[in-house]
Amino acid sequence: MACTFFSSTPAATQPAATETGERVLPVEVTVNGGSGGIWPIVSRDGVLYAPVEAFTAWRLQVRPDAPVIDYRGFRHFPVAAVPGLSARLDSETATLELTVAAGSFAATRLTREQSSVLPRTPVVPAAFLNYDLTYNRTSGATSASGLGLLGELGWSGSWGVLTQTFVGRNLATSADRSLLRLDTSYRRDLPDSGYTFTAGDSVFRTGLLGRPAYFGGLQFGTNFGLAPYINRQPIPLIAGQTSTPSTVQLYVNDVLRQTSNLPAGPFTLDNLPTLSGNGDVTVRVRDILGRETLITQPFLVTADLLASGTNDWSVEVGKLRLDLGTDSAHYGEPFASGMLRRGLSATSTAEGRLELSRTRSALGLAAVHAIGANWLTRAGAMVGRDDAVGGGHHWLLGVERPGVQTSLAATLEGSSRNFRSLGEDLASLPPRLQAAAQASYTASWGRVGLALAVQSTYDRAPVATYSLNYSTTVRANWQLNTFASFARGSVKGHTIGAVLTVPLDKQTSTSTSLQVQGSSTEFYSSVSHSPSAPTGWAWRAIAAHQHEARAEGGAYYISPYGVFSGELSATQRTTDMRFAATGGALWTQNRLFALPRFDGSAALVEVTGYPEVGVGLGAAQMGRTDAGGIALVNRLAAYQKNPIRLDANDLPVSAEIDSIEVEAVPPWRSVAKVDFRVRGGRAALIHISLDDGDVAPAGATVHIEGEDRVFYVARRGEAYVTGLKVDNNRLFMRWRDARCQLDVPLPRGAQEEISRVGPVRCSGVTR
Repeated sequence: MACTFFSSTPAATQPAATETGERVLPVEVTVNGGSGGIWPIVSRDGVLYAPVEAFTAWRLQVRPDAPVIDYRGFRHFPVAAVPGLSARLDSETATLELTVAAGSFAATRLTREQSSVLPRTPVVPAAFLNYDLTYNRTSGATSASGLGLLGELGWSGSWGVLTQTFVGRNLATSADRSLLRLDTSYRRDLPDSGYTFTAGDSVFRTGLLGRPAYFGGLQFGTNFGLAPYINRQPIPLIAGQTSTPSTVQLYVNDVLRQTSNLPAGPFTLDNLPTLSGNGDVTVRVRDILGRETLITQPFLVTADLLASGTNDWSVEVGKLRLDLGTDSAHYGEPFASGMLRRGLSATSTAEGRLELSRTRSALGLAAVHAIGANWLTRAGAMVGRDDAVGGGHHWLLGVERPGVQTSLAATLEGSSRNFRSLGEDLASLPPRLQAAAQASYTASWGRVGLALAVQSTYDRAPVATYSLNYSTTVRANWQLNTFASFARGSVKGHTIGAVLTVPLDKQTSTSTSLQVQGSSTEFYSSVSHSPSAPTGWAWRAIAAHQHEARAEGGAYYISPYGVFSGELSATQRTTDMRFAATGGALWTQNRLFALPRFDGSAALVEVTGYPEVGVGLGAAQMGRTDAGGIALVNRLAAYQKNPIRLDANDLPVSAEIDSIEVEAVPPWRSVAKVDFRVRGGRAALIHISLDDGDVAPAGATVHIEGEDRVFYVARRGEAYVTGLKVDNNRLFMRWRDARCQLDVPLPRGAQEEISRVGPVRCSGVTR
């Protein structure tokens, strides 16, 4: 009894006198009730020691000043060298129970992989055309007709993308016919470094202070879209600790977003899913004993804020584009501009902007700052000078409270009379002061919104606009939206109305609107129908009274090759007809494909030798392979994982494939090459016999001459072999150190037919 008592005394508290000498105890270790493995524990003068590797496996942190002993060439730490640990050794059952405080474990951090970009799928050169062709005809008091075209030509490959857009007007008449160039641009992405280079016509990157304007020249800067899986915004860090292995469930605004497993000890989570706006992140930690802990932290994530140390910048040089759409090549004065945004901290982001030309210059600074997890503030100012009007300034202030239930936003900005930024017309005066505010509240009874806009200019009296809207769901899926707006100042008026939308079935719905504007009343009622599949017929019909009675109707055919439509509108005095065709074409690898449009990326899928195989994006089938086993899958997301999947039911039973799904990561507006390597041929069940008439032993291996694939012989000396050819096949069977040749003739039959062949004699191999 005394021996039993002493052997179960907590080892960390045993006096040294209770045991003398040295011995090794192979014991099974448990750590907070979980398995810790079997380890040799050294008992020396009553103190227990464990190998250094054991502490690593247990994820326990040893005190820096812990003594180390050497036992048979291996280093050992005292078990009691872990803070907050108690040990209980049972010599009879050869077990060591360790009870450890959560803070004594090594910390775990679950983080999102911060790779630069995903590996891109190789691309093939491609040429593409997008078109929007429209024919209009008006008859009545006045008659007119016109044929117009809005088009785009492009070429893409591993070197980048070259595009040219153009517009054609009055193509059916010879007198007013015109064809104008819109923009020409070349873009090359550098995903590994995160930059994009553009040459030709482009648009300024504006930030808080800039003004959008077209220009022709060069643009170079960061592009976060090249690595969309990396968080560039500050995200909340969730920290806690658990004493046993646990399951972690993460909720964003009470919606479960992900589940992870954690070992015992302190933990930090920053592998959160993509967040936007504000709200609460809740982590539910459930350990192996069923105990639960909740950790809740508010968050505010917006594109206006950058993570600390993150830079976002762009530089442009060239000439301003003038008269776009009316002149093919009218450019103004040369310029240079630059924009830089930098994350200063998790709550602050700074921005700077510089604009220079021969007659105009401007410099500005701005900042965005988060207050808590609810409010976002913005402020900025620019000073500039124009040789014709002199110096001026522009400033802005803003505050925003994004939210799921309640949202608020307000901005206030103004400019001096002489301020002009790049792209602004010298003859147009900037607004003296303009303010805008909006608020919305969502509840179970509906959503209500308020908006206010006030503008004061240098050449007109101020004008203010107020609006109120309310929307709700009535009678199941009926949607009711009411609105009212009022204008005061130099412009006066009011509009009050309501719109009721009623779904008749999954594809058909009606909408009725009544609107009072000043002294006039406008009304319309419409019914529309959409196809139940990605392709098919859609139509709409409208009866309206807007100053006069009007009726409209339209039919639309949505096909895999584009959208084709016809519309008719009639009043008492005029009748308008409109016919349109919108679509695209793509040429690659000596094949021409018709498609709705080519605005994103695509994958050229090859299943050599297998026609009429369904190919799709995930579970959505997009088409079938042609006679050569080729298909095009359109509308892929650039620089993201796109699951390209085959319909396995369309492949013959004898076909072998490693996977029916491949993840394609195409560059921007490029065609990625996806090759499904299907091993074809016939399949056969071959009965193999030896010289003595006995069947081949189970476990023997068979392979086809010239191939590495291995097939195994099963019971009764039968081997199921695929990839065989019609007529004769040379196979080899191996058993232990012996080998024999098998000549297997295969009778003719269907591709999916499985033949029974044999017995085939294997000479030279014995059991």
